[in-house]
Amino acid sequence: MGGEMVPERPRTGRMSRSERRTQLVRTAFEIVRFEGANALTLVRLAERAGVSRPVVYDHFSSREGLLMALYRDYDEQIVRTVRQVSQEQARSLDELVSAFAAAYVEGVLAAGRECGEVQAALLGSPETGQFLRQSRRFYVEEFRTALEPFVSLSAEADLALLTAILGIVESLARAAAEEEFSAAHAVATATSAVVGVLRGNSRQTLPT
Repeated sequence: MGGEMVPERPRTGRMSRSERRTQLVRTAFEIVRFEGANALTLVRLAERAGVSRPVVYDHFSSREGLLMALYRDYDEQIVRTVRQVSQEQARSLDELVSAFAAAYVEGVLAAGRECGEVQAALLGSPETGQFLRQSRRFYVEEFRTALEPFVSLSAEADLALLTAILGIVESLARAAAEEEFSAAHAVATATSAVVGVLRGNSRQTLPT
């Protein structure tokens, strides 16, 4: 990761706890963006944020806790975008899937390439496996809920199908974030693939 880190202007006055956490998360993302995930430690974060180590440890008790907080923030950014799809009135399954895929891709691009590094760092820690599984199930449920107007899927019986659908959208979004191809191409391909998977599922009779 190249580039030069631009220090934030010092802020006068005392921050609230939530403001301090926001500052620390933002600073942690900057460290990952410019120095890589391996450089992110609680000590480095304290130095970069200009706070004492106890302040950082009060918010994140371990490096794994910090990584999970970053990834949770990343999830929330994407879900805010994705949930807007559910508020729109898609007229067909194809429109709904296209809107969902576009929202997910947009969320991944907005979150930045450093989120892939955070995920990779989490995968390397045995302590965070349950957290990542919960994150995946969270997105699976979001997609299942978004599809409800057109497709009736069970959170349990159709878990494998929903996980596969999420995998299609996520892998294409991350490839677009790595600039392997355009976001528009990622959305079009995801839409075609997901609708094809749903229409090919023998448990469902979908509208044409």
